[in-house]
Amino acid sequence: MTDTPTATLDGRVRAFLATFSRATDPAGAAAHFADPFLLADATGARPVPRAAFLAALPARERAFADAGLDAPVLTGVNCQRLDDAYVLARGDWDASRTAGGPPVRLSSSFLLHDDGTAFRVVLYLNHAGLPAA
Repeated sequence: MTDTPTATLDGRVRAFLATFSRATDPAGAAAHFADPFLLADATGARPVPRAAFLAALPARERAFADAGLDAPVLTGVNCQRLDDAYVLARGDWDASRTAGGPPVRLSSSFLLHDDGTAFRVVLYLNHAGLPAA
């Protein structure tokens, strides 16, 4: 296994997740995902073609607006190198409520393939969906 200092790995993963969370256009988001990747949530897991996921991004932005939330901001990252090629990462985001009040905490975990220069999401696990409006 490659001996990557934890601070270096944490910084790379934090930068990746920050860039990922700001990518609202399909072209910007495409580079972050394997094709296909595995999407998992409380309903189960399923392979998703990258193009289908990217086509759904505008609906995700509308879902935040419908739930009364601003765009989420990355607030925390935890990661663990599993071997030379894979990193398990968890990101926490806070989404401010447009009507005021405490922000909504969102968390997702990712299995990232690391080719040495870039990460690609091969598993995207949403821990909880958006709250109802």
